[in-house]
Amino acid sequence: MSTATLAHTGDLPGTAARGRHGSNPILRVVRLHFVDRMQMIWVPIIMLASVAALCVVIMVVLQAFTPGTAEELSEGFRYNQAALWSWPGFIVTIGVYAYARTMPFAIGMMGSTRRHYWAGTTLWILVESVYLSALVGVFLLLEQATGHWFTGARMFDVYALGNGHLGLTLLLSFAMAAACLSVGAGLAAVYLRWGQYGVMAGIAAILVIVLGTLALVLASDLDVATFFTTNLIEKASALLLVIAALATAVSWVVMRRVPVGR
Repeated sequence: MSTATLAHTGDLPGTAARGRHGSNPILRVVRLHFVDRMQMIWVPIIMLASVAALCVVIMVVLQAFTPGTAEELSEGFRYNQAALWSWPGFIVTIGVYAYARTMPFAIGMMGSTRRHYWAGTTLWILVESVYLSALVGVFLLLEQATGHWFTGARMFDVYALGNGHLGLTLLLSFAMAAACLSVGAGLAAVYLRWGQYGVMAGIAAILVIVLGTLALVLASDLDVATFFTTNLIEKASALLLVIAALATAVSWVVMRRVPVGR
């Protein structure tokens, strides 16, 4: 996203085109993040639709070349986890771009303070997470309404997303999106502060924390397997939201000293 493109949105200070959000620096930052509508809005739709189409192709091939009935194959598709693993990497990338592409412009040319930029970006993460979870919910309803894409292929009406329960699907999708966006933004803030070596050190620290936590859990008397046997979606979502909150806090601590010109 070039400076010229950002300037065209009317967010430059002193211009008449600052729009109805011009008096609110936090909302101006939110609006700045949504300038790239292709990546923020349309690419997630294209990705989910493409993976769903691939699932349909796989189902058609299985129906043609395996002895299983359509009902048996459709039941087997309940274990499909494509909706969980097909786009978290892309969502993290969106979070990285949120800081790396817009922070210098927002603070250096829009006149935003670091506090306003962080608050606006946090609000954007919430809005984008709601949008992404709603998108998954729409695909779930479409899948159910079409008899699983007219072939029995399942991608959203699966165990991993709540077995067709709309509320659980929305909850997990929101939590996953919020965690991925927040982690991506936190890594970008670390990069802007300390460069690539800071990112590598941050990733190493995350691995140490994760492995250390696992070691403590395994060394304790906690029965983790039993804990997650009930309300798995709710508990996994709560864990993801905790990760999102921690990543957001880290991004604020780091960004307070990020040089604008990096």
